[in-house]
Amino acid sequence: MLNNFSQKGVTLIELLVYIAIFSMIATMGSQFIISGFKATTFSNEQEEAVDNARKAAEIMGEEIRGANNSDNGSYPIIIALDQELAFYADIDDDNSMERIRYYIDGTKLMKAVTLSGPSTDYSGAPTVTQIADYINNQTEPLFYYLDRNSSETDIINNIRLIELKIKINVTPERAPNDYYVEANINLRNLKDNL
Repeated sequence: MLNNFSQKGVTLIELLVYIAIFSMIATMGSQFIISGFKATTFSNEQEEAVDNARKAAEIMGEEIRGANNSDNGSYPIIIALDQELAFYADIDDDNSMERIRYYIDGTKLMKAVTLSGPSTDYSGAPTVTQIADYINNQTEPLFYYLDRNSSETDIINNIRLIELKIKINVTPERAPNDYYVEANINLRNLKDNL
């Protein structure tokens, strides 16, 4: 006679409980792994965006610092708005002034360079390049303009210092907060004490 206790096996209910527990553990583990990948990807993208913004700020600082009268004698600064700056400078060291324009296009920081041309009228098509991305200055100025007393001014002829404040965020809809890249740029050719 066979003893029922000597036969070992798993009932259907036990099997379903095991499958449910395993499924919950697998789901939690995969969510943990996915969130880790997302955090790493975001961190890398944010770090790259900040690095690009720093490089852009260095280039902008160097070029803006060298603002000077155009080849046809126009004043060094053409446009001075919250999110747009246009000026003349010799950025390629060819003894000819180029017209440089920095502006925001959506989430991109753009640079447009126009050569003076044969009749020094700057009427040629500009060369436009993107110098940074993930710009989040939509409601904040990119440029602040200060006079010789370090007071804000909107009069182009009084600008002596430009503060640059690039706001970066790869995903503005979620944490972490915005990162700022800032620079103070003295216009060396417009000093009052020369």
